[in-house]
Amino acid sequence: MKGSDRPALKPAIYFGAGVSAFVPFVPYVHPLFAFVLGPLAGVWFETRWRSRQLSFTQGAEIGFFSAFYGVLAASAIYDIAWHFFHEQLWRLNNAYRLLPLLAGKGQESSSPLEWYVFMLQLTLIAIIAGALAAPAGLLGVKLFQRDGRN
Repeated sequence: MKGSDRPALKPAIYFGAGVSAFVPFVPYVHPLFAFVLGPLAGVWFETRWRSRQLSFTQGAEIGFFSAFYGVLAASAIYDIAWHFFHEQLWRLNNAYRLLPLLAGKGQESSSPLEWYVFMLQLTLIAIIAGALAAPAGLLGVKLFQRDGRN
């Protein structure tokens, strides 16, 4: 893939990542569907909304990156919501906890085990995105391509 093609795929990746980030919060839908629905939405956006012809390589790239970024975003949203409700940050008398929580979140972890768990989580998301989302992007190219050329 040429370096000039990469920026052109960003809107599709962002759209697919948004769908992938939304899916885990939908009731009665298994979170693994984020690895399929996000890539399909990203490829649909690129082929139908932006009227571009995609190669299978571009479809796989949209699939992988949209699922990877979307699931990471969903994980971050879940973590923030968990802290918000667990520490009852909506109460005025607990508002002093919010700033230190946000300021120190990415800079320190309380134990090395937390760091290893975080790295394991990133690795598993990347592996699942490669195993499920890249083929879903290929399927999206095959389904949504208007004239069947690749």
